[in-house]
Order: sequence, then structure tokens, then C-alpha cells
Amino acid sequence: MGRASALKNVRIFYTKTDRMKFVSHLDMNRLMSRIIMRADIPVWYTEGFNQRIYINYAVPLSLGFEGLYEIIDIRLTDDNYPLDTLPQRLNGVSVPGIEFIRAAEPCLPTKDICFAGYRLQFDSAEFFPELEKFLSQKSVTCQKRDKRGGTKDFDIIPNIKSFEFTGNTAQFILAAGNNGSLNPSLIMSAFFEQTKTPPAYFTVTRYMLYDGAMNEFN
Repeated sequence: MGRASALKNVRIFYTKTDRMKFVSHLDMNRLMSRIIMRADIPVWYTEGFNQRIYINYAVPLSLGFEGLYEIIDIRLTDDNYPLDTLPQRLNGVSVPGIEFIRAAEPCLPTKDICFAGYRLQFDSAEFFPELEKFLSQKSVTCQKRDKRGGTKDFDIIPNIKSFEFTGNTAQFILAAGNNGSLNPSLIMSAFFEQTKTPPAYFTVTRYMLYDGAMNEFN
């Protein structure tokens, strides 16, 4: 264990794809700890009776979603550890579906994440005109679960920054982070239910996280 003054904050970017999208956040946290330990990274452990590797997820990914720009923050006990070697070391002991892209010192705190980009892939785009009309309303209220397990009225429209349709793909920029977030599945559930459109199968990929100025979050 290093002294607090010697700790180095590090931000690691990775992808979560294929079968790994079905791994829950809790299991993902266990897996990430094992990968870091196997890579023999000089990582800092939390103090107290139940010590564990300090890992902070920027915005946890929903179960069943793929992620192309996932972020965790860790702390190293070696202030001089070469960050450019981290992705290779981690990939050497990783599992299929988890690929580490790069590592760097954080530029912004994770509380500055404001938006996330999502791509939804459908088998057919025949209902896209109706979906565009639905999302162009001034207000669309639906039920959203709160942290206590209950539900509350939630207007999805103020939380949609932009949307566009190309081929069979719908792309959204949605509110994300500590100040509120919108799951694209909630949008589609509200659309299918309120317009009586038969539900359609779709896959979701979160491809980017942004700050308040719509810059890539780093």
C-alpha cells in the first residue's frame, strides 16, 4: 500500500461486446478486479476490514447493452507507472468481449458526464416515421422506476438531446450521469405502449460519453 500522496489516478477506456453484454454490473465489477489482479497492476486497495480494489465506473452500462466507450477509474500506488503499457497488460489476461483501448490521467471528474450516445439496430424501419412523430412531441410522460423501487412520472422529451434515423438504425444522444439519465429502452417501451405499435426486437450499443459541451469525455 502506498501513501495517499503517492497515489496516481488513472482512467481506463474499454469495450464490452458480444456475450459480455449479458454480464451484470455486479459480476462485471468482480471480473474487472480479477483482470487487474492477474495483470499484476500496482493498484490501490480500499482501506478497512473488507479491502478491495478501488474501481469507479463512470456510468454503469445497462444489462444487454454493448459499450464501445466504457470507462473505469482506478488508483495506482506507483506514480511513475507507464500508462501506455496498461491496455496491453490488461488485454493479455482479459476475456473475449472485454478489450482495453487506452489509459490516461483523468481530464474531468465523472460528475461532468452529461450525455451518452446510443445506436439502436432494428430488423425493420417501417415504424420510424411514427417514432419520429412520437419523439417530436413537446412532452411524453411515462413511468420510470426510482431508486426506492417505486415508480414516478417522467417526461422523456427534455432528456433527448437529438435523434436521427438511418436505414434500420436509430441514433440518440440522451441525458446521462449524476444529473439524470434516460435509458433508450424506456423510450421504445413508451413508444410501443402509447402508440399501440407491436413491439420490435432491437439491439443497443452505447458508443460514446460526452461532457456538457458535447466533447468526448476524457
